[in-house]
Amino acid sequence: MSNMAFTPELANDTDVANDTDASSLNQERERIHRQMLSPIAHDLKTPLASIIGSLEIYTHMKDALPSEKQDTLIKVALQEAHRLDTFITNILDMAKLENGLVQPKQEDIEIGAILRDCLVRRQYDLKDSTVEVESVSGPVKTATDTALLSRALCLILDNAVKYGGTPSTIRIKFGKDDNRLAYISIQDNGSGIPEAQTKNIFSKYTRFGKEDKHNKTGMGLGLAIARAIMTLLNGNISAINHSGGGAIFTLHFPLQ
Repeated sequence: MSNMAFTPELANDTDVANDTDASSLNQERERIHRQMLSPIAHDLKTPLASIIGSLEIYTHMKDALPSEKQDTLIKVALQEAHRLDTFITNILDMAKLENGLVQPKQEDIEIGAILRDCLVRRQYDLKDSTVEVESVSGPVKTATDTALLSRALCLILDNAVKYGGTPSTIRIKFGKDDNRLAYISIQDNGSGIPEAQTKNIFSKYTRFGKEDKHNKTGMGLGLAIARAIMTLLNGNISAINHSGGGAIFTLHFPLQ
């Protein structure tokens, strides 16, 4: 019997390069995954901690607390519960939009009516704000998904309140532009969009940094959801800083 030497097959340079690329891609995905989970976990735990803390104090010290303090604890718990509900709703909405689970419906609408409905539903959040609404070209009718457009509008309004001035002034204009598109613009009186974030303002998990005087919490999904909705409605959304201060967000979508 002849002696046969076994020579292992060596991977070629292409295989090595592919393995290296795949490893780098997996490491990058893992890094992005960790970056996403960290703010999500923080933003969910923060209101939850406030809810638990307020209710624990209320439960264990109720008899020793004046009625005003009891009311404050319940109010704080309720506000934080609403905030937690908003965070979770935004996460679910973003997942549905990214996975193509939202199909728009075509309904005949009048933009002014959609705006009025959104302002009514946000009246508590807007109670300390001055809101001005101007129809530039009279009634504007179109066909689009009422619920989705209203959701995008409310998200932009929430952003205007969150990053507006003190007191907050919000100016809303709607009409038709020269390109046969309907539009709604929402202007706040805040400090505007930080220059470093103008390119990423509609990206997921983008939010104003600590240098912002408001330093508001939130996982930065609202504007990303609004953009995804407008894309789904065959429209678009843009944001610019106003020369007189504040930011202007404009939603464009096809006319009927």
